[in-house]
Amino acid sequence: MKTIVAFVLWVLGTSLVLPDPNTAGEKVTEEPIPCSKGCTCLHDDYSFELNMYCSALSLTQIPSDMPTSTHSLWLDGNSFTSLPAASFRDLTNLDFLNLQNGQLVTLDPQAFKGLGSLAHIHLERNRLRALPGTIFQNTPNLASLSLHNNQLTRIEDRLFTGLSHMWLLNLGWNSIAVLPETAFHDLQSLRELILAGNRLAYLQPQLFQNLFELKELDLTGNYLKVIKTNVFLKLTKLQKLYLAQNHIVTVAPRAFAGMKSLRWLDLTNNRLTSLHDDTFLGLHSLHVLRLSNNSITGIRPRTFRDLQYLEELRLSYNKIRALGERIFEGLGHLEVLELERNQVQEAQVGSFTGLSHVAVINLSGSCFHSLPDQVFKGLSKLHSLHLDRGCLTRITTQAFTGLHGLRRLFLEHNNISVVEQQSFADLVGLLGLDLSFNKLEVLTPHTFSGLKNLDYLLLSNNNCLQFLQNSTKQLLPKLRYLDLRENALTSMDPDLPENMEKLLLSGNQWKCDCGVLPLRNYSLRNPLVVPRQVETHAEGEEPDTTITIHNDIKCVSPQHLAGQDLRDISNEVFQNC
Repeated sequence: MKTIVAFVLWVLGTSLVLPDPNTAGEKVTEEPIPCSKGCTCLHDDYSFELNMYCSALSLTQIPSDMPTSTHSLWLDGNSFTSLPAASFRDLTNLDFLNLQNGQLVTLDPQAFKGLGSLAHIHLERNRLRALPGTIFQNTPNLASLSLHNNQLTRIEDRLFTGLSHMWLLNLGWNSIAVLPETAFHDLQSLRELILAGNRLAYLQPQLFQNLFELKELDLTGNYLKVIKTNVFLKLTKLQKLYLAQNHIVTVAPRAFAGMKSLRWLDLTNNRLTSLHDDTFLGLHSLHVLRLSNNSITGIRPRTFRDLQYLEELRLSYNKIRALGERIFEGLGHLEVLELERNQVQEAQVGSFTGLSHVAVINLSGSCFHSLPDQVFKGLSKLHSLHLDRGCLTRITTQAFTGLHGLRRLFLEHNNISVVEQQSFADLVGLLGLDLSFNKLEVLTPHTFSGLKNLDYLLLSNNNCLQFLQNSTKQLLPKLRYLDLRENALTSMDPDLPENMEKLLLSGNQWKCDCGVLPLRNYSLRNPLVVPRQVETHAEGEEPDTTITIHNDIKCVSPQHLAGQDLRDISNEVFQNC
C-alpha cells in the first residue's frame, strides 16, 4: 500500500510536507520595507510597485536614503526651497514625482539627473520664478508636466527640447508675458496645453505650428487684444479652445481657418464690438460657441452660416438692441440660444428662421414692450422660453403662435397689465407659466384658454382682484401648483382640480365674511394643499438653497377679525352663512 501511494505522488509531481511540531503555531511576519525616516512606503496592490509618501513633513531637504526601487514619490507640502544636482540620482525606476504645494524657489540644472524613466512631474504651487534651460534634458520620457501657480516670468527657448512624448503641459497662472516662438516645437505629441492666467499679449504666428496632436488649448485670462489669421492654422485636431477673459477687441476674418476638429470655442468676457462675416468660416464641427460678456452691438446675416452642427450659442450680456432677419440662418442643429441681458428692443418675424431644433431661447432682460406677432413661428422644438425681467406691458393674441411644443414660459418681472384673449391658445403642451411680479388685475377664463396641460401657474406679486371663478377645474384640469401670494384678492371659490398639491395665498386682502367660507372649508379639508408654511427655493439662489415661507390667510376685514388666520376663526362666526 505504501508503495502505491508513493508512486501516485511521484506521478503527480507533488511532495508531501508535514508541519514541523517545533514551529507549529508561530506567526509568519513579513520583513519591513526599507523607507526614509518619517515617510511611508507601500507596495501597490495591483502592480506591486513601490510608492513612497513623504507629504507635509516639513522636510527642509530631500531624503538621502530613499529605496532605489521607488516607482512613485510624494514630496508635496514640504519646506525645502531648492533641489540640488542629482537629488534623485539612484531612483532610476522613478515614474511619478510630486513636488507641489512647497517652497521651491530654485532648481539646479541637473536636479533630475538619472531620472530617465520619469513620466510625470508635479511642480505646481511653488515659488519658482525661472527654470534652467536644460533641466528637463535628463527626463526624455516625460509625459505630463505641471508648473501652474508659480511665479514664472519667462520660458527659456529650448526648455522643452526633446520632450517628444509629452501629452500634458500646464503653465497656467504664472506671470509669463512672452513665449519664445519655438518654445513648443519639440512637443509633437502634446494633447493638452494650459497657458491660462498669464500675461500674454501676443501670439507669434509659429508658436503652435508643430502641435499636430493638440486637442485642448487654454489661453483664458491673458492680455490678448487681437486674434490674427493663421495662428491656429496647423491645429487641425484641436477640439477645445479657451480665449475667455482676455482683452480681445478684434478677431480677424478666417482666424480659425484650418481648425476642422474644433468643437468648443469660448470668447467670453472680452471686448468684442462686432463679428466679421467670415470670423467662424470653416468651423464645421463646432458644437459650443460662447460670446457672452462682450460689447457686440449686432449680428450680421450669415455670420454663423458654417456652423451647421452648433448646439449651444451664448450671446448674453452684450449690447445687441435689434435682431434682424435670418441672423441665425444655418444653425439647424442649435439647441440652446442665450441672449440674456442685451436689452433687445426689436425683433422681426424672420429673426429666428432656421432654428428648427432650438429647445431653449433666453431673452431675459430684453426690452420689448410687446412681442411682434408670430415672431417665434416655426420653432416647433422650443420647450423653454425666457422673457422675464424685461419691459413687456402687453401679451398679444399672436405672440406665441405655433409654439405647440413649449413646456416652460417665463414672463415674470415685467410690467404686463394686459393679456389679450386667446394669447396662450396655441400652447397646448405648456406645463409651467410664470407671470409673477407683473401688474395684472383682471384674469378671465379667456386668459388661460388652451392650457389644458398646465401643471404650475405662478401669479404672485400682481394686483389681481379675483381669480377664475367656478372655472379653474374646467380650464386648467391638470393644475397642481398655484401661487397667488401678494395680490389683492378678497375672496376665492376654490374650484380646483382633484390633483392639486400646493395653493399659496398669503399677502392678500381677505374679507372674512360669508363669501370666503368656501375657501375656509377647502383649506381645512386640505391642509397639505394649503399648508401653514412651505419650504421653497430662494429666488436667485443656488438650487439647493431653501427658505421657509408662511402661507397665512389673514383677514383684513371685518375689523374684529383683522389679523386672524381664516383657518383659526371659530365656526360660530359663519353659522348664519
